Amino acid sequence: MHNEQLVNWIGASARSAEIVLSVCTGALLLAKAGLLEGMQVTTNRRAFDLLEAAAPASATIVRDVRYVDNGKLVMSGGVTTGMDAALHVVSRLFGIERALASASMLEYAWQRQSSESLSGAESGLSFESAALTGLDIRPATTDDAEALRTLYLGAVEWIQDAKGIRQWHADMFSPANMEKLFREQDVYAAYLHGRLAGAFSINWDNEEGIWGTLFHTDAGYVHRLAVARDCKGLGIGRLLLLHAESIISQKGRSWLRLDCMADNPSLNAYYARQGLQYCGRFDGPSWSASLYERRIRSQN
Repeated sequence: MHNEQLVNWIGASARSAEIVLSVCTGALLLAKAGLLEGMQVTTNRRAFDLLEAAAPASATIVRDVRYVDNGKLVMSGGVTTGMDAALHVVSRLFGIERALASASMLEYAWQRQSSESLSGAESGLSFESAALTGLDIRPATTDDAEALRTLYLGAVEWIQDAKGIRQWHADMFSPANMEKLFREQDVYAAYLHGRLAGAFSINWDNEEGIWGTLFHTDAGYVHRLAVARDCKGLGIGRLLLLHAESIISQKGRSWLRLDCMADNPSLNAYYARQGLQYCGRFDGPSWSASLYERRIRSQN
């Protein structure tokens, strides 16, 4: 933990890694490298006092779990929980069948988090709280339009009041613009126990205006991703991205792409934590966008 060269190497390597896995007190090195901002974190049960001292105030320490998954960063407790977390990473990268086969070859009884037994598009990839087993992500219809407007207008107000950033403005979500969104993009709504918890849309073409020469047709372009404020911290954003990946893959495309306001550092950091790679910048007359992408791994 006091080896500055090692800590610097970890920080630099994590920036380009698809997934970072820590086992046991490796969590302390990640804290020293400044990688735990806003994360759910865990470690060996005998080292929680050290982690409490080392972790930033924005991190949430989680006890009595075998591992936690923050998207890009996976953290486990002691040695055998590290085996569980490693197999979980295998399931994310190569599919649940590969992870189960690996556990069998090792003659190891893989102890998976309970939420991983979910079926559907996220089978083998769901790593959120059991509270999210009621999350229903489905194509939105015009019947959802008013609830979506309320969600987006709430996001506009929060971004401006809490962050002081005019990332979105209310006119973007006028009834006419919502109708246009439904005409031009595929819109999805996420309901948690009957309440709208989040949404996103996917555009399949006509992205040259922002992506310029980087544009290609082997991607789905995610827009309007938002999570209800009363659902903050549940990991819904990650599940929306995973669901978008599944849809894009079913279209035969290989990349998830999105852009976000370059002047919103916390949002840029969030997408980096989800394993999206920064690949460029768009500069408009009054705003700039960071361009991100993540390759969709085949589950075959």
